[in-house]
Amino acid sequence: MGTSYTVMMRCSPSNSLFKALKPNFRNSNLVPNSSLPFFSSTQINKGASRCSHSHGGGTGRAYDALLLDAGGTLLQLANPVEDTYATIGSKYGLTVNPAKIKQGFKRAFSAQWSEKLRYQGDGRPFWKFVVSEATGCGDEDFFEEVYEYYAKGDAWHLPNGAFDTMTLLKDAGVKMAVVSNFDSRLRKLLKDLNILHLFDAVIISSEVGYEKPDPKIFQSALGIY
Repeated sequence: MGTSYTVMMRCSPSNSLFKALKPNFRNSNLVPNSSLPFFSSTQINKGASRCSHSHGGGTGRAYDALLLDAGGTLLQLANPVEDTYATIGSKYGLTVNPAKIKQGFKRAFSAQWSEKLRYQGDGRPFWKFVVSEATGCGDEDFFEEVYEYYAKGDAWHLPNGAFDTMTLLKDAGVKMAVVSNFDSRLRKLLKDLNILHLFDAVIISSEVGYEKPDPKIFQSALGIY
């Protein structure tokens, strides 16, 4: 209680996070400190939710904690979603071209969802809606193949430099957590990509019952209730 420390949050899809962190890490006088109360009630430095390099006037590490989004930030698609849908769909008679699938995906993904959470449990209801709306194909086997494809690490990759940067930060004692609007497949994906062990916590909206931008999902990561 009462400890002030810097938390860096990144929720937008860009490799710039790791480009910004890595040189700062190397040039800083970083001393591992395992006593940081990351998962107890804390006081977060004002303005630290953006890419702040301050540390309350201290001389220690530039960041005490790092909260990362998953899809589109930490996890990058190996192939464009429209190409994947079209390739898998061709086995089920799908003839829609990738450009139209892309438009349909964007429209479906941004549509108002009737439930409180998009992702509940394994997220199948939401993703079944998205796949069907994007492709015009409601075939159950087609959907299941698409769903299972994205449940494997091969469908994703990390941004350049991400693994090395996160390893350096963890070795320096920086607390890291994934905070993501995602379904129950996320932990397996992180394990498949050999990064699950780097995180002190994985906060998934389908598990905690809150989705970003609700502050409660971030409070779950910080242990503030």
